[in-house]
Amino acid sequence: MTPPLVATYRFQLREGIGFDDVAARIPWLIDLGVSHIYLAPIFRARSGSTHGYDVVDPNEVDPVLGGAERFERLCDAAHQAGLGIVLDIVPNHMAFTPENPYLRDVLINGRDSKYAKVFDIDWDAGPLFFPILGAPLAELVAQVQIAVDTDGTEPCLRVYDHSFPLRDGTELPSNTATPDVSAIESVIASQHWDLGHWRDDAHRIVHRRFFNITDLIGVRQEDREVFELTHRWIFAEIAAGRIDGLRVDHIDGLARPGAYLEQLRARAGDIPIWVEKIVKPGEELPDWPIEGLSGYEFLAPATRFLTDSDGLTAIRKAAQGAVPENYHAEVRAVRRTLLETVFRPELDRLAAAASTALASVAGEAPDQVDTARAIAFLAEHWPVYRGYTADGISNRKLLDAIGAEVSQSGTPPGGLQQIERLFEVPGEVADIFRARFEQLTGALTAKSEEDTVFYRDVAYLPFCEVGLDPAVDVLGLSEFEAEMKQRSDRTPLALSTLTTHDTKRSADARAVILALSHLPDLAADLYAEARTEARQRGLPESLGVYCLQIALIMHNAVAARERIGDHLSKALREAKVLSTHEDPDESVEQAATVLCLDLHRALGHADGLWSEEQASRFEAKFDSLALIQAALQITAPGVPDIYQGTEVFDVMLTDPDNRRAVDWRWIEENAYRPARRLAGEKCDMTRHLLALRRADPELFTHGDYAIEVEKDGTLTVIRRLNGRERRISLDREASAWPNRDQG
Repeated sequence: MTPPLVATYRFQLREGIGFDDVAARIPWLIDLGVSHIYLAPIFRARSGSTHGYDVVDPNEVDPVLGGAERFERLCDAAHQAGLGIVLDIVPNHMAFTPENPYLRDVLINGRDSKYAKVFDIDWDAGPLFFPILGAPLAELVAQVQIAVDTDGTEPCLRVYDHSFPLRDGTELPSNTATPDVSAIESVIASQHWDLGHWRDDAHRIVHRRFFNITDLIGVRQEDREVFELTHRWIFAEIAAGRIDGLRVDHIDGLARPGAYLEQLRARAGDIPIWVEKIVKPGEELPDWPIEGLSGYEFLAPATRFLTDSDGLTAIRKAAQGAVPENYHAEVRAVRRTLLETVFRPELDRLAAAASTALASVAGEAPDQVDTARAIAFLAEHWPVYRGYTADGISNRKLLDAIGAEVSQSGTPPGGLQQIERLFEVPGEVADIFRARFEQLTGALTAKSEEDTVFYRDVAYLPFCEVGLDPAVDVLGLSEFEAEMKQRSDRTPLALSTLTTHDTKRSADARAVILALSHLPDLAADLYAEARTEARQRGLPESLGVYCLQIALIMHNAVAARERIGDHLSKALREAKVLSTHEDPDESVEQAATVLCLDLHRALGHADGLWSEEQASRFEAKFDSLALIQAALQITAPGVPDIYQGTEVFDVMLTDPDNRRAVDWRWIEENAYRPARRLAGEKCDMTRHLLALRRADPELFTHGDYAIEVEKDGTLTVIRRLNGRERRISLDREASAWPNRDQG
């Protein structure tokens, strides 16, 4: 029997965590008070995967985690203990590698493969293309980095550590041990696939990618046979009673998310289904057959509510001139660049689809260059991650909003009205365009905002977060209460998260900078010092602003020096100004790391960046906000989702930092420390509040929600349902939590 939803506990599998490790934590989870174990993807992933989202076979449990037998053993143990199992599934994409058995068949048989329709491939644009070479072909052949291999069950071309299967009838070189480059070229030319340089030939990509990640290939879930094939194992496990809930990764990547969810609901029965999606302010969630989203729509208002308004004003003033003046203008500029470079294959494919659709509507094909320009303009200004016209939901409001904005700022390109028309005319060819456009805007929004401008507009890092943006403002008490009431009315069983594998920083890391917003004078002084320090070193002052906040976040973190260096390299490459993933400038990255480490060191001395009294005030404010933040999550409408280790204390930075191995021994040692130590206090509070939820789950999932301000300034959360009431105080001075319940 599935337990009632109280809270989920997410395990980020791999990196030292397999099924047996999760099973060993069951007593801890029972003591903590959660109701469901939430597992990151468990399907067989590409060799060496650190996260599991690069699936190669959705119908096989990964042996790296323990395989099907140990998964079943975990399910049995969890259910015997009264815990449910929630799985994270990845319908949008698979790994683009010959390791993928479905793709391997496609490499051998091309579009005649029985699995060809599984993948989103534009065969008319050329062979399936792998931009993986790092040097000219002749050079790699001479180095024996590329060679024909006939030792296995089927002949293949070995490229680095990849094994590309050859189509039947391929004429092999007479000397496979040391073939010349022309022989290798001849072998490649006869295949359904081709190879090229990872930098120079990326424009030849003919498959739909996940964002701009070439080694992930889109899956065509809009095809019913593909849907059934890729969900076969999942539905069998649901029927066997082992799976009690699903979290669907990246729903916006699918051609028709609504149609997909209808099919999933019909086959999965009544188990809870949550989807990963980011909703922009004012955007309404489509009427999907789900319990709700995966929690960013809770993280965002909670972060805004806990930010001090005066402090945010002071921080933004202190960063003025160092960060972009206008967030939205910066995003549009980045989108233009991405469409001209990274997303050029997608834009060209979309322009071709639009030309075909317009020709079918108007009887005459427009100029494809003009069409691409109009599409790029529309995508550049698109205000949400994606629309859903492919599912029959009108985009008229979005188009009108864009039109109103554009009319005030300039002249739109020619052909824009024709492109807008394609969102409303019926027909299969227009459907193809609509789906392609909506898949593009989702990827473009994520890459321009989360993966670029969040590392440029860095005045206040808690707002540089998934589900937020640097331009938002704080929420007052009544506004936050209204958001929670709306959540209670619409999606009472949605997940409420503060930390995930995708958040830019963990909840405790954000709480560090939240605390700084409550000390505006200190914030202004620290920002000024950091900007001066960066300027004197010949570095952009924005780096001073960013490095100061990272230094504060890592002030008391374990292995801080190593983690800061790794993070600064990634942050600079994501910002794409001083360094990039394609052309990293290690000297700049090293200089930024030294700056951050020096600021980190200065924060550890009373005569450094702050006085002992200032440091003490800051630590007290951080302790308070870290606890209040966690308490809000557990007492709010929705189902709390606790990321591994965060029930105690964990400051984490952008992945892969937030996916590193968890120190369970440290957690257990600190969870039972005497009161007033943050780790033990936070864990005590979590146990206490989850016990309240467990005693009356319906009150917390479906009850009314309100917040009162007591005479001493303490916030009290009130939950009411059918005459029952529970009052839970949020003491801003972080007093002993188990004694604060007034119910």
